[in-house]
This record gives sequence, structure tokens and C-alpha cells, in this order.
Amino acid sequence: MNEHEIVSSGLLESYVLGITSKEESTLVESLLTNQPEYQAQVEAIQDSLEAYAWQNAQEPPVSVREKVLGSIQELAAGQGVPVAESPANNLRIQRPGISVTRSLVTSRNWVAAAVVIVVLSVVGNVFLFKRLKASEEQLASLESQNTQLANNLEARKASFENARQEIAVLQNPGTKLIKLKGEPIAPTAFAMLYSNNSKRETYMANVQLPAAPHGKQYQLWAIVDGKPVDAGLFDKNTSLQKVKSIDGANAYAISLEPEGGSGIPTGQVYVKGNL
Repeated sequence: MNEHEIVSSGLLESYVLGITSKEESTLVESLLTNQPEYQAQVEAIQDSLEAYAWQNAQEPPVSVREKVLGSIQELAAGQGVPVAESPANNLRIQRPGISVTRSLVTSRNWVAAAVVIVVLSVVGNVFLFKRLKASEEQLASLESQNTQLANNLEARKASFENARQEIAVLQNPGTKLIKLKGEPIAPTAFAMLYSNNSKRETYMANVQLPAAPHGKQYQLWAIVDGKPVDAGLFDKNTSLQKVKSIDGANAYAISLEPEGGSGIPTGQVYVKGNL
């Protein structure tokens, strides 16, 4: 972690509250030893919490006072510090990452001790909430990745289905292959049609045409008794696509038309071929 990540992650606040893991505590203590600027930040966090406690001190019920005082006295006894004999009744309570030093057994200070406990609880919940939000964001990211993977899978399935259809059309004995060859305007242009009259299915494949200018689109025409009949617009970038099946067609052609298509050919013919 760099300095920005350590500060923004709330690790120092968690350390002050005593809710860091062993590994996190070791990391912070190493930073405090080797980099004085982090020690200053930790002390500022401690002072801020303590100041907040004193500014917002409220008189709790007597029962709470008795419980807090009792706990403080037990803690002091466990540390070998008699409360009655400590100078000015001054008690220092320490835990990993936090130090609270006040005359907590006076009538003023035991109230502040109770408030400190409440503040620590609230701040701790805030940091737990931040960690929960981070986990939710991670989960959302994973769900987004899963959605993308699912979309990729669907695209691959669609591609496989197109290939399967093309093979089925090619293998059908009733399918006729019509090669559309380039006209003088585009001698290298090329396209193939697979037409099956019994199934009334016609497919366009292996289309090789120049890029259509803006506002223009390629359109397929079936030639029936010498007259062009609209057989549909198509995407030249698709490997296999179904077009209209026209009865009685004996030739096909592709022309460049206004975007959206025309009722009759108005543009130049790029490829054509006979049955």
C-alpha cells in the first residue's frame, strides 16, 4: 500500500479503534516505527476521538455509571494500579492502537468514558459499513464480469449456429450455388447465394464488396423474367445471412442503393450471376 491507499482505506482509524487483524496491526506498527508522519496521524485520530467524546458528553443513567466505574476499577486492579492511590485518580487504559488517559474515576470523567465507548462503537460501525460497501462493489464488479462472459457465450453460440446452418444448406442435395461475380466498377467483388426451392430458403455468404458510402446500402435483387425483384438488404460483414426467397428467379444482382433500400434498382450494379 502507498500512503494514499493507507489513509483512504481507514486502516489507521481501524488501528486506533483496535479492530485491525494481527497482520494489519503489524503493518501499522511498522509504519509508526519507520515513518513518523504516520505516528502524527494516529495521534491526531486519537485526539479527535477524545475531543469528540468530551464535547458530546451527556449524563447517562445511574446504572450505567455504576457499571462503567465497576469495569474501570476491575481493569485498574488487573493492571496492578489501585484507583484510590493513583495520583489524582488518574487511570491510563491501553489497548492495541489506542490510549485514553483521563481522570476517569472523577464525577466528570466517568461520563466521558461512557461517551468514548459509544463513540468508538459508532465509528467502528462506520468503518464496518465502509468495508461492507467495498465488498458490495466487488460483488457488483464480479456480476458485471459474469454478465459479460454470458454475453460472449451467447455470441459464440450464435456464431456456431450460423456455421451449422451454412453447413446444413451446403450439404442439402436440393441446394443450388449461384456465384455473383464483380462488374467493371468492382472487378474483385464477389458473393455467393445458396438457394433451395423446395425449402424456400436462400442464404447470402462470402460477400466481398467495397465499403458502402455514408447514406448508402447494398441491396440484393432477384431477376424474374428479366425484371428485378427486391430480395432484401443485407450486412456485408455477416458470414451467412438469410435473404428473401423469390420464386422463378433465374439470376441475381447486388446494387448500391440509398440507405433503407429502393423499390427498383437506382444505383450501379456491383455483382451479378445466373442460375
